[in-house]
Amino acid sequence: MKSKVLHIIIIALCAMSVSSCSKDESEKRIEFAKIVESRTSQDLLNDLYVGSDADVEAIARIMNVTPSSIERIREGKTDPTPQFEERIREMSLYYMQNDQSFSKLQSIVDPEYGWYDSILNFPFHHPWWFWTINTTLLVILIFVTILAFMDILGVWEVLVTYCSTALLELLVFLIAWIASLICSPDAMQDSYVDSINPAIEQIK
Repeated sequence: MKSKVLHIIIIALCAMSVSSCSKDESEKRIEFAKIVESRTSQDLLNDLYVGSDADVEAIARIMNVTPSSIERIREGKTDPTPQFEERIREMSLYYMQNDQSFSKLQSIVDPEYGWYDSILNFPFHHPWWFWTINTTLLVILIFVTILAFMDILGVWEVLVTYCSTALLELLVFLIAWIASLICSPDAMQDSYVDSINPAIEQIK
């Protein structure tokens, strides 16, 4: 009987904890939406400009427009059309909901975001998994070292374990880095450098 009561209490506490977390997330989403709606398109684009480290082409790709249109709106030279303004607010909301991480936003909506980007950004996007894996590998290496001191394993086995563990991770990131250099997106063709795109922007 006591075990059943304890079981019910644990389930109730877990349910309350999950409910509290989901409520907090819901409140955060509502607050983010209010912030986005209260700001101008120019301010929102400038936030993305800073978050992307001034990579206007990356912003243009996720918005599916040309860089010159982004720059004119961001600098206040033109205004976005109502449809494009909604697109800016949608992307800005995604940006806020993803910890204001531009690379996380890219992983969701950038058509040029590749598998190599996922690997290179893995430590930043999934720090818990990254450090769990590396901590596990460290524990294995410590265990192997202890076995070596106990003369259960020889020097050769220890060296092989050390090298294979460290080099495998380095090799994965090295391949991803080389792929990112080879497969980086080409420069975007911009047909609206000297004129506005009427589907995207309008004269003030």
